[in-house]
Order: sequence, then structure tokens, then C-alpha cells
Amino acid sequence: MAAHILIVDDNELNLNLASRVLEKNGYRTSTSLSGAEALELTEAETPDLAILDVMMPEMDGYELCRRLRENPKLKQMPIIMLTALSSVDDRLQAFDVGADDFLSKPFVPAELLARVKVFLRHLEAYHNLK
Repeated sequence: MAAHILIVDDNELNLNLASRVLEKNGYRTSTSLSGAEALELTEAETPDLAILDVMMPEMDGYELCRRLRENPKLKQMPIIMLTALSSVDDRLQAFDVGADDFLSKPFVPAELLARVKVFLRHLEAYHNLK
């Protein structure tokens, strides 16, 4: 079964680009325009990996990441922050709230795909050890 990836970004163009890149490579995606909607989606179905934008209205990606990490079902889920932010402080804040990786926009599709593959490979190895 194809890995399920949740993509959260308030910009539909960014959502569509990331989703197309991943689906073209055999992944199943769910997309959300807001943090609140993303939380609802994770209650309905647990994704294997999440890709979060940081700068979103109402709930930013840092808060969404914090909330995802509070959910015991999602504790081991890899989270990649994909954002226009790029400072060291932005990266450190992302890691502090529980992100596993940080990729700046505009992103190179092949790099996003490579990072997704790495995290899913690590997740599979983790589950095989159990």
C-alpha cells in the first residue's frame, strides 16, 4: 500500500505542486489549507508523514506541529516543515516544536521527494524492529 502523506499549506498552488510531485511518485496524499482542518484529517486517518507550511493564518505550522506531537498516534510520524522562512532561528524553532526536517521554499521537487523517501525508509525500519 502506498504511503499516505498529509500536506498542509494555505496556498493552493503550493499544495498542488507538492501533491503532484508525491502522487507522481506513487504516494497517496491528503491536503489541507489550515491547521484546524489538518487536525481533523489526522483524526479520520493517520498519515505516514506530514509536510507543514509555517506561515498560515489562525494556526501556524509551529503550533500545528506541537499539536500533532501531542497525539500519541502521531508521535513517531515524520514531520517536514516546508516554508518560505529560512533563518537559523526559524529552523531551530521548527526542531524545538518537534519537526524532523526543514526545507525552504521555493523547493526543488527532487529534494522534497528524496527527503520523504528517507523518512519513510527510517519509519519502516523502526516498525520492523518492533
